[in-house]
Amino acid sequence: MKVHKPCPVPTARRHLSSVEVSSGPTGYLIVEANGGLNQQRSAICNAVAVAGILNAVLVIPSFDYNSVWKDPSEFRDIYDEDHFIATLEGYVKVVKELPNELISRYDNNITNIPHLRVEAWAPAKHYLGKVYPVLQEQGVVRIAPFANRLAMDVPSHIQLLRCITNYKALRFSSPISTLAQKLQNRMIERSSMTGGKYVSVHLRFEEDMVAFSCCLYDGGDAEKFEMDSFREKGWKGKFKKKDFDFVAGRNRIDGKCPLTPLEVGMMLRGMGFDNNTSIYLASGKLYKAEQNLAPLLKMFPLLYTKESLATSDELAPFQGYSSRLAALDYTVCLFSEVFVTTQGGNFPHFLMGHRRFLYNGHAKTIKPDKRMLVSLLENMTISWKDFKDDMDAMLLESDRKGMMIPRVRKFNRKNSIYTFPLPECDCLQSHDSSHGLNHTLEPPR
Repeated sequence: MKVHKPCPVPTARRHLSSVEVSSGPTGYLIVEANGGLNQQRSAICNAVAVAGILNAVLVIPSFDYNSVWKDPSEFRDIYDEDHFIATLEGYVKVVKELPNELISRYDNNITNIPHLRVEAWAPAKHYLGKVYPVLQEQGVVRIAPFANRLAMDVPSHIQLLRCITNYKALRFSSPISTLAQKLQNRMIERSSMTGGKYVSVHLRFEEDMVAFSCCLYDGGDAEKFEMDSFREKGWKGKFKKKDFDFVAGRNRIDGKCPLTPLEVGMMLRGMGFDNNTSIYLASGKLYKAEQNLAPLLKMFPLLYTKESLATSDELAPFQGYSSRLAALDYTVCLFSEVFVTTQGGNFPHFLMGHRRFLYNGHAKTIKPDKRMLVSLLENMTISWKDFKDDMDAMLLESDRKGMMIPRVRKFNRKNSIYTFPLPECDCLQSHDSSHGLNHTLEPPR
């Protein structure tokens, strides 16, 4: 295996605009990351990249309290703050808070700092042309909200900042990484019959996911009333607007409905995973868990969750904090032999990218063709042999796509670098087994 060249140090002087950038930091950048764990992760990586574009000092990002996620965690609760600052030293300067003389101008309240609204997927030129002059004048800018506010297509030296942030600087805090290591070790122990290898499944069948999808399952009128009530409570009149068009049956045919535990079990058995397969199930609280989980447990009795692997005392500090719980799932899934994603979203996209990074471009992920799967599951005349043949073909196609690395031309990236980290991030990879990531967790051997 070739030894990769060390990463260059990105500087703000290499930019694509005629704007003159000073040699020293121009001011302080404040962002408010919103969403769940991995949407926040995306915002953090983008914030570091924007700080590089603006030659600014980044203040540790704050997290917006979301009415759906309901997690009051701060940056230091989820990530190792000191490691984050130290790793980015020499690339982007990061501080925990604004200097006293600057924050005192705004009555010691960051929310009093006038904030800029930046369009979604804004190019680097926008930040240099619109945000940089304000930063020069004011000495501090605040961008809120800050989700998907930077285009995927940015100069390579700025792209590198995303790589360094995602794969080196963002390390989970000690409480999370310590328990995650225990859960991973316990999964390895419980999968001893298969050499310590296990399959992780990200199952999106929580009540809010079922409600938001507007898909129908087997609950009849009672389920419809329950889901309508949940939608009204969570999203007010969003689903009653005249321009909102959905047909549950069409959603299912289009592969937009969350897969049930039973459907996931049928798919995996069809792909050749037998009842000796150890499975780690990553999810929130499942909709009607006892009823819906029963068939999956029957097919895969060696099925575990963070709740079954950890003691109640170990999990107690994490209860009520959705992002911290998701971080546990993320880590155990990251080092599984195979990762199975059943629905889109930031969680699987980041995991697929992280696993591509760890495994030299291979996602080692099963991403089913849901349209095809639904069609097969609704075929009441199909034989088990034919179903298995189709599942084998689906698995081969998923594996083929997992190995694909998109061509990335200069200034022309359309794919997410968080899902397809190569080739921009390959200088961070090491030729030895440690991957050069300084992880507190090691891949199972």
